[in-house]
Amino acid sequence: MKLTILGGAGVRTPLFVQGILKLSSDLGIDEVHLMDSDADKLGLIGFIIEEMVTHAGNPFHVKFSTDAREAIEGADFVVSALRVGGLEGRVIDETVPLRHGVIGQETTGPGGICMGLRTIPVMLRYAKLIRELAPKAWLINFTNPSGMITEALLSHGGMTRVVGVCDGPSSMFHKLAVALGIDESRAYFDYFGLNHLGWLRAVYVDGQDVLKDVLAGLDDPTVRERLREVHEISIFGAGFVKELGMIPNEYLYYYYYNREALEHIRSAKVTRGQFLLRTTTDLLRRLRAAKAKGDACLALKEYTEYIDTRHRMYMRTETGADLETGATAQGGSDGQQAPANGEDGGYDRIALGVMKAIRLNLNQVMVLNTRNDGAVSGLDPDCVAEVPCIVNANGLRPLTLGAVPGEGLGLMQIVKECEKLTIKAAVTGSYNAAWKALAIHPLVPSAAVAREILDEYLRQHGAVLSHIRR
Repeated sequence: MKLTILGGAGVRTPLFVQGILKLSSDLGIDEVHLMDSDADKLGLIGFIIEEMVTHAGNPFHVKFSTDAREAIEGADFVVSALRVGGLEGRVIDETVPLRHGVIGQETTGPGGICMGLRTIPVMLRYAKLIRELAPKAWLINFTNPSGMITEALLSHGGMTRVVGVCDGPSSMFHKLAVALGIDESRAYFDYFGLNHLGWLRAVYVDGQDVLKDVLAGLDDPTVRERLREVHEISIFGAGFVKELGMIPNEYLYYYYYNREALEHIRSAKVTRGQFLLRTTTDLLRRLRAAKAKGDACLALKEYTEYIDTRHRMYMRTETGADLETGATAQGGSDGQQAPANGEDGGYDRIALGVMKAIRLNLNQVMVLNTRNDGAVSGLDPDCVAEVPCIVNANGLRPLTLGAVPGEGLGLMQIVKECEKLTIKAAVTGSYNAAWKALAIHPLVPSAAVAREILDEYLRQHGAVLSHIRR
C-alpha cells in the first residue's frame, strides 16, 4: 500500500510517521512518499524521518519529492497537510484583523476565511491530479480550515473519497472518559457541529447518558476538581458549561468569550502565529546544524524539545497566558487551568484510524468532517458537517442526529453560509463574495470593517490571493 503526504515538510509530519510506524504492518504499508514544494525544509524534516524509519527496522520504503505527480501516482491514501503561504501567511491572517479590533485566529473568523481563499485553489489542483493519477485513493484532509476545504473538494473538486479530520472532538472525549472513569470504547459521544464549531450534548454508556448529571453537578467543587483536566470545561468555566448543558469545542471560546479573547491576544507580546514562526525558524536552524554534523540523534532531540514547547503553549494567548513566560492560562469565571491541547497532538491518530477502519472494514464510529447527508436537521444535505460517522470498507456514513439545540444550529447556519461564500470566492475569484463572507461573520462587527480587512489581506498576501478580483 502506498501512502502519500502532501505538505510532507510540515513540522507535524514526524509525529504522523511515528504513528505510521506503529500500524504499517496492520495496514500493509510498504511505501510512504513525502511531497513538498520546499526542498530545503523537506530535506531537514526528512533527515529526522529517515532516522526514525531506520531505527524501526525499515518496515517500509520512504521517498521524498518536490514532484506532486510522482508522489500521487498509484497512491492508495493521500494525506493533505498543506499551509499555503507558510507561517508568514498565518501571521498576516492573525495580525490584520487585530488592527481592526477583530479576533485574529488561524481558522476562525477572518483568518479562517483568508486561509480558505488562498488554499482552496491549490487543493483543487491537487484533487485534479488525484483523479488522474490515483482515482481510487482516499484523500484524508488535515489542511485547515478542514471542514471548508473538505466541502470545496466535494463540491468543486470532483471527489467523493475525501474526509476531513480534526482531533479536537476525540481529545475532548478521551479526557472526559478518563475524568469520569468510563471505558471510552463502550461509550457513544453525541457530538454535533462544524469543524472548530461543535458541541458534546450527551455521553451514553450502556444506554444511559452519564454526562447530564455531571453537568448538572458542576456547582459542586468536588465535581469540578474531578473534571479539571477536561480542557473545554476549564477555559469556558464550569458555571457557563452547566448553564449551556453541553460541552463546547474549545474554538467556541472566540464566540462565547469574544471580548476577553480579543483583549488577551492584543495584550500578548506575540500572536500564536508569530510565536510559531519564531520557534519553527529556530528549529530549522538547529536541524540544519545537526544535519551538517550528520547527527540524527541531535536532530531528534531538537525536534522533540520543539514539539514539547509547541504543545505546552497551545491556546495560551487567547485564554490569557503569556507565550513568552508560559504562565498558566485562566479559564472562564472559575480560574481553572487550561492545559495544552489540540493543535498538534492526535491528527495522526485520527487519520490512521480512518485508514485502518476502511482498510480492515472495522465499522468504527469516529467524528469526522463529511457530507451532512441529513445527519443534522437544519443544515443542507450537501454541506460538510463534523459528526459521528460509521467508517468501514465502504467508506463513511454520518449517523443521523436529528434536531439539535437552536443556539448551536443558528451559529452553525451563519458560519456555514460564510464558508459557502468563501468557497465561491476562491473558485470564481469574486471580491464581492469574499467581502460578504467577512461581512456576515459573527466575529466581524460591520461590512465596512470587513472591506478594510479584505483589502489589507489582498495587499499583504499578494500573489497567493491574486485570483480575488474586484
